[in-house]
Amino acid sequence: MKPQSGRVRRPQQGRVVSWAVLGVVSCGAGLALIFGDLPARALGLAALVSGAALACLLAWRENRAAQRVRAAHALHEALLFAEQLHAERVRHGVVVDALSRRNAAVRAQAELAARKICALRREVSTLRGNYEALRVELELQAVLESDAQVVELGRRDATIDPWVTARELWRRDEPDFRRPA
Repeated sequence: MKPQSGRVRRPQQGRVVSWAVLGVVSCGAGLALIFGDLPARALGLAALVSGAALACLLAWRENRAAQRVRAAHALHEALLFAEQLHAERVRHGVVVDALSRRNAAVRAQAELAARKICALRREVSTLRGNYEALRVELELQAVLESDAQVVELGRRDATIDPWVTARELWRRDEPDFRRPA
C-alpha cells in the first residue's frame, strides 16, 4: 500500500523490532570480534548469524502479515464488487422482465390488429362480391324491363354518313328533313 502524498508512513512495529535486534546483535558481535579472544569471536560470529536469521524471520513475518492484510482488503473489495454486481443483475433482470411484458403486450396488439385486418379484408371482399352481383342483377333487370331504345353503332371498317345517322337518331319521323347540298 502506497503512502498518501504529503504524509510519511510510520514504520511498522515488526520492522522496528527487526532493525533493533539486528543493530544490537551487530554491535555485540562487532565488539566481540574486535576486543575478544578466539572463543569470544566465535560466539560473536554465531550471535551475528543468529541475529541476522532472527531479523530475516521477523521481516518474513511482517511481509506475511502485510500480504494477509492486502489479501483481506482485496477479498473485501471483491465481496463489495460481487454485491454490486448482484444488485445490478437484479436490476437488469427487472428491466428485462418489464421489457418482455411490454414486448408481449405489443405482440398481442399486433396479433389483434392482424385479426382485425383479416376480418376487414373479408368484409371488403364480400362487399366487392355483393357489388358485382348487384351490378350484374341491375344490368339484367335493365335489359329485361327496359323501354329504352337500343341504338346499334356501326362497324369500324364501314363508312357512316353522319347526316343519315343524325336524321335517324333525332328526326326519324320528320319527312321534310333534307341534307344541305
